[in-house]
Amino acid sequence: MIMAVVFLSITSLVMGQESQNKLLEKFESGNYTVFKLNTKKKFEKIKKAWPVEITKQNANVTKVLVKRAEILDELFEADIPGYPAYFAFKSFRLSFINDYAVYYEWNGKQQAKTKYILVKPGGSFNGDLETVNKNVATYAIATFKNQTGARANVKEAKAELAEAERKLNSLENKEVLKIEIQLISIPSKVAHFSEAIKYGVVATLKNGGLLKTPNLGGKIPWDDFVLSHVGVSNTIDEVRVDENAANIPNDQVVLNLKSKYDPKLSASKSINTTNDVAIKVNQNGFWGWERHKYMAVHQGANGQHAGRADNLVVKVKTVSHKQTGAKVNKIEIYNTTDDKLVAQYKLLPSTELIINAKGGQGDNGKKGYKSDNIGGNGGNGGAGGKVTVIKDPSVTKCNITINNQGGKGGNGGAPYYSSGTKGNKGVSGDNGLTSNQTKKITLQF
Repeated sequence: MIMAVVFLSITSLVMGQESQNKLLEKFESGNYTVFKLNTKKKFEKIKKAWPVEITKQNANVTKVLVKRAEILDELFEADIPGYPAYFAFKSFRLSFINDYAVYYEWNGKQQAKTKYILVKPGGSFNGDLETVNKNVATYAIATFKNQTGARANVKEAKAELAEAERKLNSLENKEVLKIEIQLISIPSKVAHFSEAIKYGVVATLKNGGLLKTPNLGGKIPWDDFVLSHVGVSNTIDEVRVDENAANIPNDQVVLNLKSKYDPKLSASKSINTTNDVAIKVNQNGFWGWERHKYMAVHQGANGQHAGRADNLVVKVKTVSHKQTGAKVNKIEIYNTTDDKLVAQYKLLPSTELIINAKGGQGDNGKKGYKSDNIGGNGGNGGAGGKVTVIKDPSVTKCNITINNQGGKGGNGGAPYYSSGTKGNKGVSGDNGLTSNQTKKITLQF
């Protein structure tokens, strides 16, 4: 109703070139005679008429349904409902001019390419293509110039409708009894890198009515709520468990929110973590072909050498899950090469953790030069990282796999001449060392 009133005001405000709304006052639904452009660029009458249905909303034409060849429904919709210059369907346009409608395409040069002429039932047409195209272009361009105000009004109307819709469904200025978090789906595993937890919000009004967020079939704007989730992403609709165990202090994730309009209205939902999703951590050396990303290189015929993996210290301590009492391993991974903390996890003792600290693979040698009788040598592989695993005496079981092999050397390149010699294969990097220690440790999470 609001949009209809606004469109009426738009029509009355915009003056000048007649819009399709004004021109269509002279047209009605019916079976229109159709003239098709033939290969000789002449219009010839088609035997069967095409049914045309014109839909109006008050004084505005909103849609024109053309049953092309009587069997293909093509629904043309107004470009600007309050002041249309044409009706559009896919790449085609339909504009009513004088006593006929033009079915055409519009190119980037603001030119019309007419395909059909639709004449009022019982009417005739004897116009030429050049004149029709010119008339359509002249009309369209002139009408476009008068659409500025209409477009602004349509934009304003849409904004007004959106705001009215928001207020209708918002908690603002409503007597709300309570708000609740409703879980839509909980994955069987609630852990680092597990699937998302999906949720919505239900508000119960004092009059007994219910309002819901869009993902529960309602229209409460999510902007009505202030989120303060713990242990998961602070996002609407769905959340994911934090990758850092330090941010999940009580071994449970908590969804928290409150009404922006009444802070006393709040809701909370707690979910225990299961800590049973397998994790893979990569701290590998770079491959030879990507060496240029890390340092300046001179690329000759020889392949680039790969990078060595970083050295790591992995600490493990067994504690009790703060909600279920089950045994879980706290695991901290520290990169001593870069002096940085890589990860802090909590995993069940049986859950697999794979740590890769492998050397990069050497770059393949390039094709040799004319002046040489040998192809380029392959780059050397990088060395594996040194990994130290320190277990607290509390640890009786953990499932950690360390992969710190050296990277392979690159293949030698082909010679310029087939009679030459292939370049030497690069040397594989040394395998990294893995050491295990048992001693009392303290972890800061």
